[in-house]
Amino acid sequence: MALALMLKVNNVFIFVALLFIAMFCCYSDGELQEQSIAKVLSCFENNRIYSQCNEAYRLNPSGNINIPLQATDSFCSGPCLSETRLVLNCINDMLSNFVFYNKATAKQMRNALDAGCSFSRERGQH
Repeated sequence: MALALMLKVNNVFIFVALLFIAMFCCYSDGELQEQSIAKVLSCFENNRIYSQCNEAYRLNPSGNINIPLQATDSFCSGPCLSETRLVLNCINDMLSNFVFYNKATAKQMRNALDAGCSFSRERGQH
């Protein structure tokens, strides 16, 4: 009887251990990270976010915003600035530690936008 009880306890212990292993294997950090990156990339293609900004002036996953100096006023006072900020919010909501291909963070991109659209000597320079 004691041996049978011990076997049942061991079986329960093994079952619980296998359950935990299965849970951690199915949801590894790498898989969750890949899912988060896919969600971040969808921010750049979201037509509800980027709807009016000229495609040539949009932020891309590499971290580039190619705005010619003569288009600074149009970018900063038109829909592009606010839509780009919405993309950065979307990125931050999906993956707060996302780093663009150029090694910039969303916060650094936001700071560059603020400086580039400010009315200081830095306007159009970032």
